[in-house]
Order: sequence, then structure tokens, then C-alpha cells
Amino acid sequence: MHKSMNPLRYIATLLGVVASQGCSVLITPGTEPAQTVQTDFSDPVLNQRRILVVGNITDTAAAETIRQLFFLDAQNSQPIDLYLMTPGGDLKAAFAIEHAFQLTRSPINTHALGECNSSGAVLLAAGTGHRQAFHDSTIVIHGMVVKNDPPVRYVELTQESYTAFWRRHAKLPESWLPVPPGKTFVLSAQQALDYGVIDSIIARPEPVPGAKPNR
Repeated sequence: MHKSMNPLRYIATLLGVVASQGCSVLITPGTEPAQTVQTDFSDPVLNQRRILVVGNITDTAAAETIRQLFFLDAQNSQPIDLYLMTPGGDLKAAFAIEHAFQLTRSPINTHALGECNSSGAVLLAAGTGHRQAFHDSTIVIHGMVVKNDPPVRYVELTQESYTAFWRRHAKLPESWLPVPPGKTFVLSAQQALDYGVIDSIIARPEPVPGAKPNR
């Protein structure tokens, strides 16, 4: 890392892999315009040690999430809950958030809400605390699609990192790894549990006798 480079910016530019709309692609680093990140540290949800990642995972979303993680971790080392509802996004951004997980003292509990795809599945599996998904959540894992003609060695190293990640954080069938380009695995919450992507399933509460059912 260059001495003058901000550590957060360094983390966010470590890898040059992007997943766009749930499809991983390689781009040339530095082609996306920088955006100012403004985090509301008075947000009552944030101050309950809860972080929401909703929508595409972009460099901007990663910067905001990392700022929130570091803000909460500086307060104390109690667990932080990260809630995910995402079709995916930049893999480099997801890995930057995952690196931030490793830099925090606080355990990071991850929760899949609805869909948790692509880079979202990476964050779900990367939780350093308890990882869980609602019973009707869908988790999607897929291979990379290479674009913009990056160096062959660059692609190889990125694929090795992606494969090593899944070997560390889950128990996917060995026949799935490395995940071939264009290959997609759609998992139910039960399958995600069986394959070690999550640690438990959040069951639907039993109805209260005499109460009107939720619609």
C-alpha cells in the first residue's frame, strides 16, 4: 500500500472483479467515477448495531458499509448484525467488506433476507459471528464472466481467491470448485445450511391461536 493512500480506499481497490446484476465480470480498476460517501452516524438502526445492505453491492455501498462497521467496532466489541437483500454486485466491493470483517473485533452476524445472490452470498458466508437465512430465502452462487480482456494471470489469481474463499467459508461439493464461468447454483435455505454457507435457518413463527394470519 502506498503511504499516502487511505486504508479504506486501499481495501476497496484490492481486487478488480465486478459482479453486475448478479453476474461476475472483470473490469479495469479505476474506470468507475468516485462518489462521496455520507453516513448518518445518528441513524437509530445503525446505533442498534444493525447494518442494512439492500440492492446492488457497489464501491459506494462497500465504502458506506465499511465506515459503519468501523464506527460500531470503535464503540465496543459487541456483535454487529448485517442484513442482506441483494441481487449481487461488485465482487471486489464484497471482498473489501469481507476484509473489513477481519479487521473488526466485533463478531459480524450475517442474515439473508429474501434473495442473497452473487456477491451477497459471499458476504453471507463471510460472517465472523452467526450466519443465518430466513426459511424462504434464495442464495445464488455462480462463476465469473471475464470482460475487458484483463491479463490472464490476473484472471487466474482472482479465480484462485474466489475458489479459496468458498473452501474456507463453506462446504460446497468439490465438484463445484472452481465454479466454472457461467455456471449458477441456486440454493434454498436448507441447502445453504447443508453446504455450510449458513449456520442456521430462521423459521417462520408459529401462528398464535385465535390471531389473524399474516398476509
